[in-house]
Amino acid sequence: MIRAYPALVDDGDSVSIRLMGTPAEQARAMPGGVRRLLLASIPSPVAYVQQHLTANEKLTLAASPYPNTKALFDDCLLAVIDSVLYRMKPDGQVFMRAEFEAVRDRVSGIVMDSMFETVALVTRILTAARTAEKTIAGVTALTYLAALNDAKGQLSGLVWAGKGVGFVSATGLEQLRHLPRYLAGITQRMQALPTNPGRDRAWQTQVETAVALYTDAGGRIPLAPGSPPSLVHARWMLEEFRVSLFAQSLGTAETVSLQRIRKVLAS
Repeated sequence: MIRAYPALVDDGDSVSIRLMGTPAEQARAMPGGVRRLLLASIPSPVAYVQQHLTANEKLTLAASPYPNTKALFDDCLLAVIDSVLYRMKPDGQVFMRAEFEAVRDRVSGIVMDSMFETVALVTRILTAARTAEKTIAGVTALTYLAALNDAKGQLSGLVWAGKGVGFVSATGLEQLRHLPRYLAGITQRMQALPTNPGRDRAWQTQVETAVALYTDAGGRIPLAPGSPPSLVHARWMLEEFRVSLFAQSLGTAETVSLQRIRKVLAS
């Protein structure tokens, strides 16, 4: 007897049903398919939100790494849908019509307000990213090259856009709220760098050790889709670890150290 596992599959502009060979393949495919089906089942608020941007928001959003503002807004909408889907169905899998309709109705009820809140947050993030970028560019001495390259790499791992996806939906709304603090940490680091470059180098060595632990465990920056919870947690612990070293005045969302990162990766 051949056993197969049906799954909704995201085909880009549509959704199909396919038979998967294992429950794991089904679990990987379903959340994307459910999200795409939800997207097709609600009126899009993108055009309305775009029409009601402030002049400052329009300028800031136009300078995002996304190919255009529509792509950015589409990614914001995916993040809004995900925030509801994973709150109601933590594994992202929906098999029953009633379950799907409950998620769809919840998305429809909050999507407009949530889109405006998300766009405002993304505006703050892009503003902070631009400030960090300018601060990095303002440090020109070759003796600081290692720190500058590290800061540029951190920035590109936080604010980015790829084909059909970008940092907004990939990061998720819950974690996205921390990005302004991470980006402000880059700015603070660059401002303090000339004061004590030796201390900065010592702290960077600790960060490099933490990143090596993460990558050796299979972690990537940006996160690979479908990464296990331990890698997701560890990836953001790396950012908190940077803040704890280079920008202590900003505070951290959790207590973080090399030992704690090791423990999370081993879980």
